[in-house]
Formats: sequence, structure tokens, C-alpha cells
Amino acid sequence: MLTTSRNPGVILSGYHTYKPAHGVLGFMMSCAASVIMLWVLIRLFRGNEVTEENVQIAAGLSAVGCLFFYLGTTWFFSFITGYSCKLSISEGGIRYGVAYYSWPQVAQVGARMKRGCFQVHIVLKRGWFANRWLVTDDGMSREMSEDFVEALERQILPHFPHLVIVELPVLPQIPGTPEVDDTADAETTV
Repeated sequence: MLTTSRNPGVILSGYHTYKPAHGVLGFMMSCAASVIMLWVLIRLFRGNEVTEENVQIAAGLSAVGCLFFYLGTTWFFSFITGYSCKLSISEGGIRYGVAYYSWPQVAQVGARMKRGCFQVHIVLKRGWFANRWLVTDDGMSREMSEDFVEALERQILPHFPHLVIVELPVLPQIPGTPEVDDTADAETTV
């Protein structure tokens, strides 16, 4: 969505929702914690006499079981609920989820093909992972990405001349189709 009245000054906004893969691991950790806790209870109360050494071992295993249960249920519930990242590109900078990139940090910005549609791709001036994909659920069509590049050139480039805006690749010409003359009018060419 480009430059809407709801978000004045915003060039592009979108959402990316996903479910993390660690939810299955969380479920398995919760099950393992339940087995550990059950084993500790059976082992502790099996004998007639409870020694101090057995109590210390049971306390240590119970602490590990509780930690596994806490981490497992947290990861499992994050899998059920999922995560959401909001993308907002404006004159103030780029915000993607909790990450914020100011325009002086960005060396290159553009739209490239990923997942069958155009997605925003930025290159930072420095850092471990300088190439970043800012993926949204809907992505952009060719027309939307052209509007996005034009809006970047019109609103952002005058304020930040160091910024390189990557042009979209040229569409291939279909063989056997004539070249379209933009200067001729449809009514005058008979």
C-alpha cells in the first residue's frame, strides 16, 4: 500500500506473519519435562526411607524439569499464536518489526523478486548482515513496485543523495510482438 491517508508520509507499509518452527521443539520439551517430573516423584517416594541425598537429586531434577516445562510451554504457545512484523517505510526511516534503520544507515534500497512477488531489499552501509529482506505477506506487484521506486526517488532521494535506489529489471519483450510507440495516439494509427 503506497502513501495512504491513514499514514501520512508513509511510502510503503505491510505485515509479515509467521509461525516459528521451534514450537514442535517446545512441545517435545514440555513432554520431556513431564516425564522427568513424574520419574522424580516415583523415584523419591518409592522407598520407605527418604535420604538427604535423594532429596537433593530430586530437587535438582525438579529444577531442570521446571525449566524445560517453562521453556517448552513458552515456545509452544509462541507457535500457536505466531509472530507479526510490521513494515513501515517513511521519510523518517525504515521500521521492520522491532528493527529500525535510519536513512543514513542504508546504502541501497529497492524491490526484487522473492517468493513469487516483489519484496523490499535493503543493503546497509555496515554490519554483519548488511543484506536484509523486508518480506511482507502480500508482497508487491510490478506496478506497485514501480510506484514504490518512484516514491523513493521523489520523497527520499532529495534528502539523502548518498542512497542508491535499485531500478527494477526491464521486462523481456515477447518475440513476434511489435514495438509500442508511446508518442502515437491509438486513434491516429489506423
